[in-house]
Amino acid sequence: MGTNSGIFEAQLGPICAQLEAHGHEFVFVDGQVECDGADEIKPYFPGPYLCYYNLPTHDRVKQAQEYIEDVIDEEGPFDGVIGFSQGAALASSMMLEHAKSNPLNDLFKLGIFAGASLPFDLDNNTGIGQWLSANSKNPTKESPHFEGEFDGELGEDEPPGFPTAPWLATGEPLLGRYHPEKNPGTRIKVPTLHMIGERDQYAGQSQVLARMCAGDSTVIRHREGHSIPRDRQFQNKAIAGMERIIQKVQFRS
Repeated sequence: MGTNSGIFEAQLGPICAQLEAHGHEFVFVDGQVECDGADEIKPYFPGPYLCYYNLPTHDRVKQAQEYIEDVIDEEGPFDGVIGFSQGAALASSMMLEHAKSNPLNDLFKLGIFAGASLPFDLDNNTGIGQWLSANSKNPTKESPHFEGEFDGELGEDEPPGFPTAPWLATGEPLLGRYHPEKNPGTRIKVPTLHMIGERDQYAGQSQVLARMCAGDSTVIRHREGHSIPRDRQFQNKAIAGMERIIQKVQFRS
C-alpha cells in the first residue's frame, strides 16, 4: 500500500519489456483508497498514493476483491496475476477464496508475488485478537498465532494492517490471515513465483505464503528490502522465473 499502478509499472518496466517482446501483455490496476505514501516510494515517485483497503475488515477486503473481479470481467480474462506487497496479498487471498468455493477450477493459471504480506481470510474475524496475542508474546488458546504470521508487524506502535487502540474503539472485527497451519485444506495449486528480499520486513510472511502454494512454486531471493530490485542480475532471474512458469502453463494447456 502507499503506491500506485504507474509506480508499479515503472518498477517492473525492464522485466515487462522483455516479456512483452514475447507477446505477453500487462494491465496495471490502481487501488481505490488514498493513503500515505510508502517510505521507500515517496523520495522517488510523486502521488497520489493508493491502496486497495486501509483496514482489513470483511467489508473492505471483500469490496477490494469485488473491484478486481469487475476488472477481470471488463478487461479479462487474464492468464495470471502479479502483485507487490498488499497487491500480492489481495491477489493471493482471491485465489485462496476461489479455491474454497470453486475447487475444480482456478481463478488464474499462475501467480507472481513480490514482497508479499500474508493474505486475509474472509471467513476469519479473529485478526485483532491474534495480533494482540502475538504482540504480547503470550499466545492464548482463544487467539493463537502461528510462525511468521505477523513478521514485520510486532512491537510497532501502529503495525501495518493491524491498527491499535483508536481503531479498536470502532468495534469492527478485523480479519485473520491465511496460514498453512490454520488452513490445511486450502492451497493455491497453480504455478507461482515468489520474490523475497533478505532485508524485507515482510520476508517471513512471504515465505509463509509460498507454503500456501501447492503447485509448482519457485522462490527468488534478493539482498534488498521491501522493493523490486532493478539490477540486471535480479531482473534476469525474475524474467527467467516468469518465463518458466508461463511455459509450464502453456504446456498444460
